[in-house]
Amino acid sequence: MVRRFFFTTTLLAACFAAIASVASSPLVGSIEVHKVSREGDREVFTSAEKAVPQDVIEYRLTYANSSEGALRNVAVTDPIPTGTEYLHATATMPSDGRVDFSIDGGKTYHAWPVRYKKVTKDGREVWADATADMVTHIRWMIPGEFEPETEITFSYRAVIK
Repeated sequence: MVRRFFFTTTLLAACFAAIASVASSPLVGSIEVHKVSREGDREVFTSAEKAVPQDVIEYRLTYANSSEGALRNVAVTDPIPTGTEYLHATATMPSDGRVDFSIDGGKTYHAWPVRYKKVTKDGREVWADATADMVTHIRWMIPGEFEPETEITFSYRAVIK
């Protein structure tokens, strides 16, 4: 019960953190969180309130331009909630934009595959490909103009550890 409470609290805190990052801008956002399961050939989306380890969660971030003018080069960032791991290749790609990933707490972002330097057992520095469980943040970039009263939805999935 304590683990479920902690997870639900963490899940909601991560959602509010993403919305708060754009709270002072004309970009208005909301986040929906759903548990994803399968019934035969189709996916079923239910409340994530009673999610447990190994459940797949889908995060849907919807943002709109509430200003009277176009916004330029919009970036939307969402942290992967604590207690979950990003599921590879589930972040939706904007039709006219890109999605980048961070493995260092949101300090830097790169297209997939994210490469990083690591030190081998014998002390050498080598380049390696990050794995999906290393992703800490996702950032969607919308180049050009994001017109007033326009809405866009991004999504990704994570599994509860």
